[in-house]
Amino acid sequence: MEHLQKLRECNKKTLTARQAFLQFGGTEYNKKLKDLNEKEEFSTLVNWMLNKMPAFQRMKLRHKVNGDLYQTVIRKRRRIITVGKPRIQANCDESINYEWPEEATYETLDVNIIATSAEKADAINQAKTHEQLEYVQETEAQASSQTGGDTQTTEECSTFQEEQPERNDGHTVVTEEEMELINEFLDI
Repeated sequence: MEHLQKLRECNKKTLTARQAFLQFGGTEYNKKLKDLNEKEEFSTLVNWMLNKMPAFQRMKLRHKVNGDLYQTVIRKRRRIITVGKPRIQANCDESINYEWPEEATYETLDVNIIATSAEKADAINQAKTHEQLEYVQETEAQASSQTGGDTQTTEECSTFQEEQPERNDGHTVVTEEEMELINEFLDI
């Protein structure tokens, strides 16, 4: 929580990033990022941002607090470091901050590796959330089949969702049952 508060103070410009994270010293430069725990990972990224990040670049800095994954964008213009507003990226205890490549270390780190790792982590977190949602839908379907309810099954719901267009471009997908109801209404 302390790190998140410091990021918020940096965003409000009451504290500079160098002042906020002055305590974060050196790390094991040859240790793979994949092998670091969350605290070491955060320290390594903050240290890299302060000392090695090239000018006119930006990176995503993530930190987990109470099961919520916060993300902020850090920009560096010449010698000035600007911290964006921390926002919740995911609210799952099992979410991961980054999915590092096997060969990534402090010395080989760059903004492209950080961005790619954050995107991969987002995909993994999304897949985990989707799996949990499917599990909940399956258990609800099993519960409704045991009670003998006339609710739609998970398969029917998923096929209907697949028929819908991804964006609303003026076209509507209508199922056969809905078409029959419309025809009955128009005949009257």
